[in-house]
Amino acid sequence: MIRKIPFVPLNDPQKLAFEDITPNLLHDGAWFCGKSHVAAAKAFFLGIHYQKNCIALVRKKRSDLKATLWKWFIDKILPPDIVTRQNDTDLYRKIQNGTEFYGVGLDSTNDVNKLASREYGFIAIEEATEITEEDFDEKLSRCLRLTTIPFLQMMLICNPGAPGHFLHQRFIQNPRDNYRRIKATILPNVPPSYQERMDQLTGVFRLRYVDGEWASFEGLVYPFDPSKHIIERFEIPKDWRRIVAVDFGFDHPFVCQWWAVSPSDVWYLYREIYYSRRTVKTHSPQIKEFCEKDGIIPYVISDHDAEDNATLRENGIGTQNAFKDRMVGQQKVFDLFETDRIFFFRDCTIERDMRLVMEKKPASTVEEFASYIWISKAKEDMCKERDDGMDTMRYAVNTRQPELGVYIL
Repeated sequence: MIRKIPFVPLNDPQKLAFEDITPNLLHDGAWFCGKSHVAAAKAFFLGIHYQKNCIALVRKKRSDLKATLWKWFIDKILPPDIVTRQNDTDLYRKIQNGTEFYGVGLDSTNDVNKLASREYGFIAIEEATEITEEDFDEKLSRCLRLTTIPFLQMMLICNPGAPGHFLHQRFIQNPRDNYRRIKATILPNVPPSYQERMDQLTGVFRLRYVDGEWASFEGLVYPFDPSKHIIERFEIPKDWRRIVAVDFGFDHPFVCQWWAVSPSDVWYLYREIYYSRRTVKTHSPQIKEFCEKDGIIPYVISDHDAEDNATLRENGIGTQNAFKDRMVGQQKVFDLFETDRIFFFRDCTIERDMRLVMEKKPASTVEEFASYIWISKAKEDMCKERDDGMDTMRYAVNTRQPELGVYIL
């Protein structure tokens, strides 16, 4: 671990973020948490601790960086007496031990070219919700390659945004290897004027900027909260009812969902196929295999396509046409959310469709929630572009006849 910096007072989350050496670190939270201060202090410490280090302070817009993180670093953190070279136009500093600091705006072609031409040991990104996934993967990650430093890190600081943002998906919803999130907390010495401003916030703005939660604005069809509705896998009791539902697709993904329903009518999505450009005939053996593994009859609630239903039946899978009234089905699913009776296993998707991932499209049912929105105030029209998992869920919940379902063998 990095030893404590001697001249910077840090609260507990700040200390964790300052000392952490995970390759990709998200330090997010409400307003007035001191996130920029921690990033600037860590950049300086790594600069003096490892000679000839190369460090970048980054923001989407160069003008914003110059007025925020870079200004804080120069005015509050970096002692001027150790600086040997500087260029304010280029946002550049070099200190006595050979370490160089660069300010980089991703909207500047000149800055991006400089970024790509150097090898960095530490990169701090301010307001990281402003950057795109392409920025992260193509412009930033490949620059962390300075071999003379014992560890390399990209530190992202931001206020929370929408749960559909790629940072939320990578660091919180489905945390990847070498990714860590440390949630910041509001500092105790908030100025009265600032506190008054925070107290006036309501709704999603309060959730994001006071509570430090990733939250979506009004317009989402369902009140999906990843921190609550995505859960870890547990062993499902054998006597719980199982329901399997299918939405056909080829260019759009084919979706097959396995639901377990508790005696108290709590729904759990514990397995799903979410894959494009594979035929129903190709999917059928896998559906049968998993049904047999669960000890249940291969029988599905399905979309109404006659040919695709015939293909399932030819491959030993029984079918029942779904009840497709959209408004009725959405209301039933909404009621499950409102009463905390629907959950999604974190690892329920059997296989990631990398074509969908590369095209920046949802690759699982839970990834559809952020874009499944009403597009009129009357709530009669809605975005139906990426709703394959949403439709399948609605079929499962809304088609509940006594003779229908999947029966335990």
